[in-house]
Amino acid sequence: MWSCIQANFGPNATLCGDGLCQDVGMILSFASVAYLIVCFPLGLVFNGLVLIVNLRHKVSINMSDVYFTNMALAGLILNLVALLQLLGPDHLLWPVWAFGQEVCMGSFILFNVAALVSIYSATLLSLDCFIEQALPRTYMSSVYKTKLVCSFVWGGATLASFSSLLFYICSKISDQDRDCSQLQAKELGDAIMFFTGFLVPAAGVGCALCLIWRKLQPPWRTQASRLGPSVQRLLLATVLVQFGLWLPYHLTLLASTAHFVTRAEGSSLLANRTHFLRGSCELLAYLSTCAVPLLYKYLQKTFDTRLKLVIQDVRCGINGRVCIQDGMRQQNILTISGTETLPE
Repeated sequence: MWSCIQANFGPNATLCGDGLCQDVGMILSFASVAYLIVCFPLGLVFNGLVLIVNLRHKVSINMSDVYFTNMALAGLILNLVALLQLLGPDHLLWPVWAFGQEVCMGSFILFNVAALVSIYSATLLSLDCFIEQALPRTYMSSVYKTKLVCSFVWGGATLASFSSLLFYICSKISDQDRDCSQLQAKELGDAIMFFTGFLVPAAGVGCALCLIWRKLQPPWRTQASRLGPSVQRLLLATVLVQFGLWLPYHLTLLASTAHFVTRAEGSSLLANRTHFLRGSCELLAYLSTCAVPLLYKYLQKTFDTRLKLVIQDVRCGINGRVCIQDGMRQQNILTISGTETLPE
């Protein structure tokens, strides 16, 4: 949980008494400002481009494009949460603002929901790629069904984040309520997020990648498969980046839960340094919001073509000219993509 949820404010939500703590806090502050200057605008721009391009050309997108659209929407939410958090007392020694507990809890729930959507979109992308590899020319991984699956992902992520809302509600109730007071331990939410947000998706991705690799090897390789090299590169890069950047954050959740279960007692200095470590891991997690859309732009071969068509549409609208019919242009995109993309 973020420290502001427990009303634990102060420089970096801690009171640093030694020089090392101040130095680490200064490093975290500079890293947060650097992220807001460089990565925050990149994330906004490229996630926005992914949404605009894929929503504008709905006819030509395939199953993988739908999942990246889903991750782009989650990335925009994480970007907005990052702007709120990284300028607050959690990350800066001299915070720009100190938000209230209600705003902090709302942002934290959005953070959990968007994080779960990002991770599970990458997981389902790998599973659907295996389905296409094992059962080519089927409609099990169609665009229509993928959109329905993405809707369920958002609903499931919201339900999985319910523990955070329950924690906040119980914090408003008197401690005399025994059942509710037991839910106020933040480690309960940490354990749920680690299990549902990383352990289960990691197992699913591992199984899917192993099965895909097996299908690509003789004698199981088939000529009918349309899972081309570009899709394989995009899938592998996305999974490695997404899970690699989120791994440190979820390890801190596991460490927090283990510390609570073993009832280990540590000094306040150790707690302060653990807080800074967790802040650094959150920065790495936020990096995924700009890394994933960048991978999609450079590894999805039809994206630049569709982006040029969107720019052409804007210019036509400004100049009042008549553009080429959408149907012809969509057919050109499909022709360019060839057999590298997955079927609708």
